[in-house]
Amino acid sequence: MTTQSDWDARDYAAHSRAQQEWAAELIGKLEMRGDEAVLDVGCGDGRATALIAERLPEGSVLGVDKSASMIALAREQFTPAGHPNLHFCQMDAMRLELPCTFDVAFSTAALHWVDDHEAILRGVRACLRPGRRLLF
Repeated sequence: MTTQSDWDARDYAAHSRAQQEWAAELIGKLEMRGDEAVLDVGCGDGRATALIAERLPEGSVLGVDKSASMIALAREQFTPAGHPNLHFCQMDAMRLELPCTFDVAFSTAALHWVDDHEAILRGVRACLRPGRRLLF
């Protein structure tokens, strides 16, 4: 399998309706209090990440994606002024290096693009507080 490292973010945004529907369906099933810290692995253009952030008035969401163009578009569309609990970071999911501060790890339609699922799961597990959830 070839790992996709960058995307045409605007083209993706224009043609990712199915991914957005899957994400919205999964997000609708999340049982959250509203104060969780969520990690969105493979956040793409940030639209699903923003949906999560809307459900967390006292929480926060960090979206990570390997693609620089995806992160740039996400930051452009969802600014800190309008979405203060939403942040984005360019990062390879197979090399996650984040503090152990997350309650939930979420991902939609991203893992099939990577070769080493064990590396991602190890990295995500290390980012989660003890006893927290993986949602892939």
